[in-house]
Amino acid sequence: MTTYAIGSVNGDYRALMQRLTTIGFDPLEDRLWFAGNLVNHGPESLQVLRYVKSLGKAAVVVLGKQELHLLSVALGYTPMTPEDTLHEILNAPDRDELLKWLRLRSLIHHDAKLNFTLVHAGIPGEWSFSQALTFAYEVESVLSGSNYAAFLENRKQDQSRWHAKLRGWKRLNFIANAYTQMAYCNEQGKLDFNATGPVDAQPSGLMPWYRVPNRLTSQLNLVFADDAHFADSNCAGFYPLPALSALRLSTSGAMIAAMS
Repeated sequence: MTTYAIGSVNGDYRALMQRLTTIGFDPLEDRLWFAGNLVNHGPESLQVLRYVKSLGKAAVVVLGKQELHLLSVALGYTPMTPEDTLHEILNAPDRDELLKWLRLRSLIHHDAKLNFTLVHAGIPGEWSFSQALTFAYEVESVLSGSNYAAFLENRKQDQSRWHAKLRGWKRLNFIANAYTQMAYCNEQGKLDFNATGPVDAQPSGLMPWYRVPNRLTSQLNLVFADDAHFADSNCAGFYPLPALSALRLSTSGAMIAAMS
């Protein structure tokens, strides 16, 4: 069995199928880890969602920014933008089934045998591994429960620093935003929700979340979507995935899968 991690698909079903053909993916033998942002911006978000759901246990999906956006749009809490391509999903006969399936996905996935951990954006430096799992579960349990609509109604970028005493929506918002939107921060871990682009183009004081000194999860091999386009190098233990790239994971390490 081979496990491949896939970067953001962004609603591009044809490109996804081409990538899976290139790497020789066999759904009966292999496993796919999707790093979130399955949907939106591309023309075939509905096909992507149906396909990944149909893979069953052959696919692991962590939630990204676009999945939470879709869920919020579906409930009428967030207006669609001109760039959104979510209409097919929202008008599909299996819409509710697909949206419920999304709500049951995780924010983090860890495989102890492979020794790899998957998230969409990142993990704050002040969280230990056990805290990262526990805090993710706080949001996951709300999304999968009867109170999910209230959580989505109160989604904001209203908290950029982690504090253990955070409670209520601010606490849940920070956790969700860290897992789905974190890219750059300062040395103290304060998130910058607007910074994007190459590392060497950022102002002094900003750094990728994974380069914060004394990170408590530095022992993890972390795979995540590089939607910020870090263009970083020498990332030992960190594996940023450009959109639709494929990374082959094994107990001996990771290697970029065939890209042609």
